[in-house]
Amino acid sequence: MYLSYFDLKEKPFQISPDPKFLWLGETHKEALASLQYGISDNRGFLLLAGDVGTGKTTLINEFLDNLDQDTLVATIPDPGVGKLDFYNFLIHAFDIEKTFTSKGDFLVHFIHFLHKSHADGKKVLIIIDEAQRLNHEMLEEMRQLSNIEKKDTKLLNVFLVGQHELVDALNETKNRALLQRITTKYLLGPLKKTDVQDYIEFRLKVAGTEKKLFSSGAIRQITSFTGCYPRLINVVCDHALLTAFVKGKQKVDSTIVKDSIKDLEIKVDKPDDENNGSGVIHSAQEGVKNILRHPVFRIAIYGTLIILVLLSFLLLFYPSKSGLMSRLSLQTIPKTEKTPSAAQPENTVMKIQQKVSPSQTVSSEQIPGSFSANLPESQNTEIESTSAVRVKKAPPFNEKNFTIQFPLDSNAFSNDTYALLDQIVDLVFQYDGIKINISGHTDSIGNYDYNKRLSEFRANVVKSYFVGQGIDARQISVVGMGPDKPVAGNDTQEGREANRRVEIQLTRISR
Repeated sequence: MYLSYFDLKEKPFQISPDPKFLWLGETHKEALASLQYGISDNRGFLLLAGDVGTGKTTLINEFLDNLDQDTLVATIPDPGVGKLDFYNFLIHAFDIEKTFTSKGDFLVHFIHFLHKSHADGKKVLIIIDEAQRLNHEMLEEMRQLSNIEKKDTKLLNVFLVGQHELVDALNETKNRALLQRITTKYLLGPLKKTDVQDYIEFRLKVAGTEKKLFSSGAIRQITSFTGCYPRLINVVCDHALLTAFVKGKQKVDSTIVKDSIKDLEIKVDKPDDENNGSGVIHSAQEGVKNILRHPVFRIAIYGTLIILVLLSFLLLFYPSKSGLMSRLSLQTIPKTEKTPSAAQPENTVMKIQQKVSPSQTVSSEQIPGSFSANLPESQNTEIESTSAVRVKKAPPFNEKNFTIQFPLDSNAFSNDTYALLDQIVDLVFQYDGIKINISGHTDSIGNYDYNKRLSEFRANVVKSYFVGQGIDARQISVVGMGPDKPVAGNDTQEGREANRRVEIQLTRISR
């Protein structure tokens, strides 16, 4: 949306773990060095823990990109499975095409694999991401696997990567045997305050520009608000660029950063603070005011008023059939039609014929699907002109529900999502008194409080898009449900993908 405006080739502040955007501050350099030392020296168990949003997954991807060919790696992104499923997933990650039905059968083949790899001069590494999801039984299984070793060297290295809950679990008495096996520990924190400006400018440069798009005041605001967490920095910077684009500004200043935080309704508290929402900053009308102040919007309004005045003048002096009314009634005014994306679901496609004058035939053509595209209520009554042409009455509005899916730890819209959002915007403008209820949802992975904040943020991203399209913010309500009210089980990847969603409900206020 704002790329060409700022001379950018791609979005610089996506929160997906793209290796080319990896910026190594002092803490991240130390963490990467710990990972590299752990595998080079066959240290066995290594622990990398940190808060949500500190860059653990991005760091692991960078580590893997720099491994040599002598290291065989199995990465397990989701350890929340049963014992046999874990073993089968692990063995397939090492390209061993066999399915096991017992632990004994697995151990026979795995021990042979480890000894053969050692004889071939290969190191074997298992990386378990989101390791805080491992229960005591699976942690004990990993400890037992580490017992497979030769007298003079270890045959298996295991990296446990997770949130601080993993540290708490390892400190429990029942897991002390595994804790004693961990030879290298690194707790990854946020960036240092002095690193935030370099981090922002680095990502802008990778995205295609060396312009200083953020003022020093803006960077101070971002540093203070985000607590120097990379993911939060990305979220705020991305929306700040969008806000600057809407306002026609060439640079992001502290005011724009404050407006962005208000637009997103992000909580102004520390990531681990529980204050029941008392830090929420409300800005119900600010987004609409920004649109109304934009020069392009004003030009469109003035142009529309001029056209209406001219039409009124012509209708006043040509009231008979021999005049303008008669000529309009014999013509078909071309309709403006949105062409949906090829990938857009059939049940969201709609075509609208727009009304230009009372004597023109106006109709609503609905493609079969989950909702209908109807005319505004102001056009629902039948209007009879001198040419005896009537406007068809639109059917009553029924409650409509839509769902948008999100990737893991992402707030990015796909092309299909943009198409669906545009269809919803069109539908809202067809009726008066529409209420939009937006609820954000996540899977159950990770900290509950973080998931609540993430779900609320995603819902507010959708709200911001609607406001940017001209919908009054007062029509929109937002709630973050976190992992509550799942639509599928969280024990499978498909179920978790289904639960990472934003639900949009359209209702009409009774009149």
